[in-house]
Amino acid sequence: MTTEEQAQIPDDGSKTLTDLILKGDHENAARVAVEIVAKSGSANDVVDTIADAMNIVSDLHGMERYSVAEVEKCEDAAEKALVAVRPRIKIDHKKIKGRVMVGSLQGDPHGFDKTLLLTMLEIGGFTAIDGGTDLSPEQVASKVKHNRPDILAVPLLTESAAKKLIDANTHIQDTGGKLRIIAYGRGAHGLTGQKFTMLEDDYFSAFSKIAEILISKA
Repeated sequence: MTTEEQAQIPDDGSKTLTDLILKGDHENAARVAVEIVAKSGSANDVVDTIADAMNIVSDLHGMERYSVAEVEKCEDAAEKALVAVRPRIKIDHKKIKGRVMVGSLQGDPHGFDKTLLLTMLEIGGFTAIDGGTDLSPEQVASKVKHNRPDILAVPLLTESAAKKLIDANTHIQDTGGKLRIIAYGRGAHGLTGQKFTMLEDDYFSAFSKIAEILISKA
């Protein structure tokens, strides 16, 4: 959704929520998200609004109209809104075979991309495992060994986190773990040339790749 398209959103609360996320107002973003769900009864539509708002933020950052600090404020507001409505999301209970663990590494300050992918996986009927945030490479390997996922998905915002994923893969291999790793986000380019992971641009393309892999195995 472009910024111009966003201006045409009907005032059912979605535009207000979008504006609050664009301002990085995390307290009011969470409150308005809950109010929209209370009125409409549909948390899934709110998830779409939050995702669309962050697409606008990405566009603005790409045009150098938003700094990294401003993007981080928007991510915080989007995550707070998503966490507030997540318990009311309608889940597809027809489970797709396969387990996906999503976790973020030390060096990435916000968990929005992780939370959104987890939410999308749950809505789609996948078995999604929250691996946690701010993980060290050793913690990632330990959680992989404990949870035994088929796929590890890692949002990457910084190159320092990308380097930690390389270390995490080494620890996973040392413990005998075998799984597919998908890295996504603006920091994923730091892994270009690494053969152990598949690189995706964002949470949506990561979700599509996960669906392609697991559905083809069903």
